[in-house]
Amino acid sequence: MKKLLSLFGVLIFIGCIQAHAEKRRVTMEHWQTSNVDGSTTVRRSLMRIPIDVYYDDDLRQIEIYGEEDMDVQIYLRDENGNTITYSSTINTILDVPDGYSGLLSIWIESENWIFTGKLLFDISQTN
Repeated sequence: MKKLLSLFGVLIFIGCIQAHAEKRRVTMEHWQTSNVDGSTTVRRSLMRIPIDVYYDDDLRQIEIYGEEDMDVQIYLRDENGNTITYSSTINTILDVPDGYSGLLSIWIESENWIFTGKLLFDISQTN
């Protein structure tokens, strides 16, 4: 009976890993655009802004999550800097155009900071 329960537990664990495998986290860089508190001292700890960005391979969507009260502008841009899609809310889903091949940039901008990330799409690797 213990072996059966252990096997069942392993199968559930493998199923959970596979269900989560479609999404991958997008690495974002943080840029400070202004001196928030007027201080000239150097801050040695990293500023933590709670924004999570994921790319879903199956749905070809970029999911962006953060605190509801953030005032941001989100842009999805192609290699030439042309805006493909835009959102003014932090909790949003951006669709990647079908058949798009090349580099896409994610630009999340607030009054005092900017987050940027890049995704490379190679259409020859899709099904």
